[in-house]
Amino acid sequence: MTAHPAYYSDPDDPVEILDALPEEHRGQFRAEYAAAVDGARRPEQFRELHAMLRLWRLRAVAYSSPGYDGRVAAAQDPRPADSAPAERVIHGWPSGHHHR
Repeated sequence: MTAHPAYYSDPDDPVEILDALPEEHRGQFRAEYAAAVDGARRPEQFRELHAMLRLWRLRAVAYSSPGYDGRVAAAQDPRPADSAPAERVIHGWPSGHHHR
């Protein structure tokens, strides 16, 4: 006879995802979850519900990680503080020319 754990925790459980999400993201999760559950009534779209839960689990981890807001702000900065023009860091790069 095999022993089973008293409680199995599914990381993609919507209740666990909701608990892990910061308050400001819960409304969007609930709306997307409701739409995914509605779509999952059709067998061919059942996997999309799982994919949506997996994506939101990953978002919950990211959103609740320390420093997340600072990393988002830095990523949206068109010119991060640690960047430099190509002509300063690449020997021989023509000054004042923009290459694509």
